[in-house]
Amino acid sequence: MLVSIVIPMYNREKTIQMAVESILKQTYQDIEVIVVDDCSTDGSVEVVKNMHDERIRVITCEKNGGACVARNIGIENANGQVVAFQDSDDFWHEDKLEKSLYYLNKENADMVFSAVFRKGENQYGDERRVVPTYNLNYEKNKLARVLMMNCVSTQTIVAKKNVLEKVRFDERLPRFQDWDFALQVLKCGFDVYYIDEPLVDCWVQEDSITKDYTKAIKALEIFEKKYEAEYRQNKQAAYEFFWRMAYFLEESGNSGAAYFKKAYMVRKEKGMLFRYYLARLNLYKLFNRFYVKLTCIK
Repeated sequence: MLVSIVIPMYNREKTIQMAVESILKQTYQDIEVIVVDDCSTDGSVEVVKNMHDERIRVITCEKNGGACVARNIGIENANGQVVAFQDSDDFWHEDKLEKSLYYLNKENADMVFSAVFRKGENQYGDERRVVPTYNLNYEKNKLARVLMMNCVSTQTIVAKKNVLEKVRFDERLPRFQDWDFALQVLKCGFDVYYIDEPLVDCWVQEDSITKDYTKAIKALEIFEKKYEAEYRQNKQAAYEFFWRMAYFLEESGNSGAAYFKKAYMVRKEKGMLFRYYLARLNLYKLFNRFYVKLTCIK
């Protein structure tokens, strides 16, 4: 069974070879690798072409459109019965595909995903940790659970081709594309299975979008409209969503007071009311830094 692996790429000449080689060295070998270059201005394309492997195809975008556009182009050009995704700066464990396909078949799932091992620098120091996620396998309402928080990383996704015939990455989103993708999959009625072990090493670099709060805010604004009906029906998910939006606003230097208030109105907790007043006084960010450092003291 042929598996197509799609990699969006933009200016990753220092990491793309590592990312592709981790695919080529998989224990499961019936693969094709589709690298979609999003108009890189460095030597990324040359690095990939110099790998000289017939399983690799490079597709060049006509204009820079972002990772979601690149992934959708890769999906459209995939020949496999199964499609997987990799990022241009991450590393797959050598049995990643083998285990993903095993659970895809064993559990009769339409899509599987796993935990990741996250490496890099964050604002509090060096980060080296396994990032687990929700174990959806025992949830009666998986859609309601995923609405609460993103629990899928794109580079862990392995899905049957029929899923991709109905679902695409939302090209408007500058961030949380994987979260939106999982919600779309579940809304379509497909079954999703979680593999409870890290199968990918995820590197957080200085220019990683996971550090860009402005993009997070823009994406969540789209989410708020796109899933308005679903959040209206699920108060717990709405509460978590509003709190998250408030946090990103505060981290970006803006006031999250309005969203702390929205969260409080959904579930009238004193702690959320306290955060609202801190935000009104421009003290929330300072308080949060102090709280995090305090809780990290051993």
